[in-house]
Amino acid sequence: MARRNGGFIGTDGLDAPDPPTGVTGSGGNTELSVAFTAPTDTGTSAITGFVAQVSTDGTAYSGGSNTGTSSPIVVSSLTNGTNYTAKVWAINAYGTSAPSDASTAASPGVRALFMGGEAQSGNLATIDFISIGTTGNASDFGDLSAVKNGSALGSSTRAIQAGSYGPTTDVIEFVTISTAGDGTDFGNLSAAMQPKAGASSNVRGLFFSAGTVTSDEVQYITIASAGNTTDFGNLSAEVSVVSDAYASPTRALIGGGVLANNNRRNNIDYFTIASAGNATDFGNLSVISDNGGAAGSNLRCVFSIGLDDS
Repeated sequence: MARRNGGFIGTDGLDAPDPPTGVTGSGGNTELSVAFTAPTDTGTSAITGFVAQVSTDGTAYSGGSNTGTSSPIVVSSLTNGTNYTAKVWAINAYGTSAPSDASTAASPGVRALFMGGEAQSGNLATIDFISIGTTGNASDFGDLSAVKNGSALGSSTRAIQAGSYGPTTDVIEFVTISTAGDGTDFGNLSAAMQPKAGASSNVRGLFFSAGTVTSDEVQYITIASAGNTTDFGNLSAEVSVVSDAYASPTRALIGGGVLANNNRRNNIDYFTIASAGNATDFGNLSVISDNGGAAGSNLRCVFSIGLDDS
């Protein structure tokens, strides 16, 4: 119920809104994006705004604040690597609601996650993370639903893991990068398989050569919306092994690989992430290679050489 602020006999009291619900925090670089659901009972008049405040100890909500007219509200100038909980208040012309329930803890910062993989003992279910702005060993983040050796990609808020080799699976899982925890079901690949590489913008994720043996298939997901993959297009050739892929906000590149006839190649394909379609020729690696790696900024990509023909 909305809080009553008084009223004359025979008239309604002046009502502040009910508190918001479903508050969650999602970390960025020195900031927390606070999402919430506005109350259905707005009191005597329409809601005019919301206030989000954060706390490091769960009691004093003075660690940072911001206002807004809708969800989410971004609270800035926070400390990377520090856990914060958040509460939200709704405001109308007659007053301020009670505070919402506190969110679960989330921490600002730029993180990298390592999801599953293969060890001497077999595939792993482990998810580890590092804080990119500092040095140090990886820390435990959570676990996938099963041991997996597939492909991963992500946006600024979500990390995605898909498929596996030995045994193959069609399961796609995600985690929220700012909040440690286990994988949650996202959807499914078009079949049980091991995608050979993944790359993404902040909106779309692409899985390359996602066939069971050799394939030229490229599938994609919309990272913010759980669901199954959709056909994106095709590589320039069927491959059984590829180098890791790289993506800027607009383009995805993938280089090298092993063809269906077991010959290696040095081709670099590229895709415009926002527009589904087949690969376009970008150029060539300096050597014929597979099982390499790729990394880059928004402007430049570096391919490391894996196995070559020498």
